[in-house]
Amino acid sequence: MKIRIRGNSIRYRLDKADIATLQEQQQVAEVTTIGAGTLHFSIHARAGVPAIKLEPNGVQLFLPVEQVAAWITTEQVGFKHELPNADGSVLHLLIEKDFKCLTERDEDESQAFENPAQRC
Repeated sequence: MKIRIRGNSIRYRLDKADIATLQEQQQVAEVTTIGAGTLHFSIHARAGVPAIKLEPNGVQLFLPVEQVAAWITTEQVGFKHELPNADGSVLHLLIEKDFKCLTERDEDESQAFENPAQRC
């Protein structure tokens, strides 16, 4: 899972392995070690409305199970949600399938989806 944070937006990009885990276990997580601590990001498919929870060492995103199932089983690239913050601002969320880059990178893309821009 790749996570990009910019201002009041979080973008999650899931590869094939992440999506398989989400489908089988109804959750997927990414952990990064920073010094003596760890930073956790997770996505959970569950009944109900979208929600996000900030914890001391990470973020949990909860998405409607029906929406996740429809996304996983179709060609749909991604979906968006906007969640209100306590201060009146809005948190923008984007959840996408991770595509292979069109240019060479020093990165393992073996589990990335084929980029539709490469098709004729």
